Amino acid sequence: MRITNNMVANNILLSLNRSKYAYSIYETQLATGKKIQKPSDDPIVAVRALKFRTSVREVEQYKSNAKDAISWMTVTENSISNIIEIVKKARDLSVQASNDPLGIGERESIITSLKQLKDQLANEGNVDYAGRHVFTGYKTDQPLTFTEAVSGKNYKIKEKFNSDDVETIEKIIDDTPNPRVINVDRIRLGYSNIKDGVTTNIGSLNVVTMDSNTTNAYEPAEGTVNFLKDTGELIFNSKDKADGDISGSIEFEYNKDEFEKNDINPIHYFECTDYNNVDYKNQRDNISYQVSYNQSVPINSLGKDLVTVDLMRDLEEMINEVGKVSKDGSKYDDLLKDSLGDKFNQLIGKIDKHKNGLLKQEADLGTRINRMDLTINRLEDDKVNFTDLMSQNEDIDVAEVIMKMKSQEMVYNAALMSSTKIIQTTLLDFIR
Repeated sequence: MRITNNMVANNILLSLNRSKYAYSIYETQLATGKKIQKPSDDPIVAVRALKFRTSVREVEQYKSNAKDAISWMTVTENSISNIIEIVKKARDLSVQASNDPLGIGERESIITSLKQLKDQLANEGNVDYAGRHVFTGYKTDQPLTFTEAVSGKNYKIKEKFNSDDVETIEKIIDDTPNPRVINVDRIRLGYSNIKDGVTTNIGSLNVVTMDSNTTNAYEPAEGTVNFLKDTGELIFNSKDKADGDISGSIEFEYNKDEFEKNDINPIHYFECTDYNNVDYKNQRDNISYQVSYNQSVPINSLGKDLVTVDLMRDLEEMINEVGKVSKDGSKYDDLLKDSLGDKFNQLIGKIDKHKNGLLKQEADLGTRINRMDLTINRLEDDKVNFTDLMSQNEDIDVAEVIMKMKSQEMVYNAALMSSTKIIQTTLLDFIR
């Protein structure tokens, strides 16, 4: 076959273009630091790059979630520590107040301190993180306790109990001129000063509504339960308890439209309907953060497990008991004074139970924080591993690319030199 000069020239140009294109590939790789510039350059590298980049972004998001979770739990931990300290101080004051030598005035001074501690408990329950209340579950826009007095806004509240919730307390009955102390079986509701109109389910027992100053308020007839709306108590006949008439589930539904500042907010503690006819369930709203593949961790603690109904009511009841005692030295006041030491001793036992519950909550939270620290360490390792794999897949070996580029440059220059030798023939060459 005859080879023309035009064919030779075209082949030379094609070879030069190929060499130049190969050179430009290495030049681009060196400039960008990446093996490919578009998926079609190497589909396998492109697919692996997408997977590794997605993995790195997921790890970064998980790490961000974990750090946010630790911040939330740190705020919670600090508040729980403060609550425990408040409870410890309340116990110390109760121990001091239980001493017989203390007079009524000295105990009133202690009660003033207990009031301040009770208010501080409410404040700790309303602690927030970035504008979200940490102890209120999903309802982060609602404080755990009322920050101001509420009037005229009715809440329909349902509380559930069982026979184990019936406790026995001492009560002074004002039988003038000879007051006496009796044992009373009762269930204490979450609030005092409750409105009329209640719905109950206490088996065959009949419920009678009255105030605590009504005659026989604390001595109900057999088969009868006295509901004391001013103190928020259900008083049972001791024979009914002994005979087992108080059994199964006890439900008590009532209305309340007056709340004092620092009273607990019923939407976080009970099944209730608020003044806008919004229904709330008494459920555990656990906020969970996803911190790894298929791994979610609950980050919140619920206020009803910390600033409990019983804790607030125990302090309130003790404050009210001392408030009943006057300083005129009458026989009735002497009897009250003698009983205060016993009541403070009972309060000490109750506070110890509250403190133990708080310590368990603190330990549980500490365990979760430690778990999050370990998770963050593992996420750090995962990020390093995925970033390294991503780099191996995408990034060039600079030294290798430079060598290949120089090699291709030599090929290109050699092609240029050889082409000049091949196509330099002129008419003078034929004349020679």
